[in-house]
Amino acid sequence: MSEISEINGIKYLIKNKDDLIQKTLVNGVQWNNDVILLITRIQKKYDLKHCLNIGCHIGTLSLPLSKYIQKVTAIEAYPPTFNHLNENIKLNNIKNIESINQAIGNKNQEIYFLDESNDRIKNNTGGMHVITNEDIENNRLSSEIHSKKILNHMKRLDDTNIKEFDLLIIDIEGKEYELLLGGKEKILEYKPIILIEIWGNKKRQQENMSTSSEEIIEHIKNLKYKLVSRFGDNYIFLPEHLDENR
Repeated sequence: MSEISEINGIKYLIKNKDDLIQKTLVNGVQWNNDVILLITRIQKKYDLKHCLNIGCHIGTLSLPLSKYIQKVTAIEAYPPTFNHLNENIKLNNIKNIESINQAIGNKNQEIYFLDESNDRIKNNTGGMHVITNEDIENNRLSSEIHSKKILNHMKRLDDTNIKEFDLLIIDIEGKEYELLLGGKEKILEYKPIILIEIWGNKKRQQENMSTSSEEIIEHIKNLKYKLVSRFGDNYIFLPEHLDENR
C-alpha cells in the first residue's frame, strides 16, 4: 500500500519501502541532499533559469529544484518510473516541470530495460539500465538480464525540441558518452553548466563499456569546459566563459 513521505516541503509517493531511494525518503532523509544544496548555490550564483534533468527517476532532484529555478525539463526513460514521477509532480501541484518519457543517447532507436524482477533491480529502480540492440550484441550493461516486456525509444538530444537550458544534469547509468555525442550541438549552443555522474572504470569494465571515465572527462573538456569539482562519481563542469570565482 502506498504512503506519502514529506521532506523539506516536497511530498513523495512511496510505492516500495524496500527500494533504495524510497527507503531513504521514508526515513525522512532527502536523497542526494548534498547535490541539491550544491545545485541551489550554483543556480543562485549564475542565475540559472532552465534545468534539463536527464535520468531524473522519481524526481528527487527535479522536484526540490523546481522551487528555485524557473523551468525544469525532467526526462525519465523507464515507463513505470516515469509514471511515478508524474504522480509526484501532481501530488505537489508543481506547474514548472515538463516531464518526458524517453531515453537520450546517440541514435534514434528502440530500447529495452533490465528485468525489474531480477534481484539486482527490484529494490533499486534508480539503477535501471537502458539497453540497445548493440548492447545486447556486445554483452554490455548486464544486458543478459534485459527484458523486452517494456519498450521505449531513444532520441538524440540534438533532435529534440528542448531549448535554452543553462543547467544540464545527467544520471543515466553508463550511457553518458552516448548522450554527449548525441547532444553536442545543443551543448555547444547553450553552454550549460554540467553536473554528470560518470561511472568509475572498474564498473565500466564490469559492464563491458567501450569508453573510460578519463575519455569522457576529456570529451567534455574538448567542448570548451573546465572540470571544477568532483564528489564521488559526480563531476561539475563549467563552460570556459564562466568565471568560477565570481
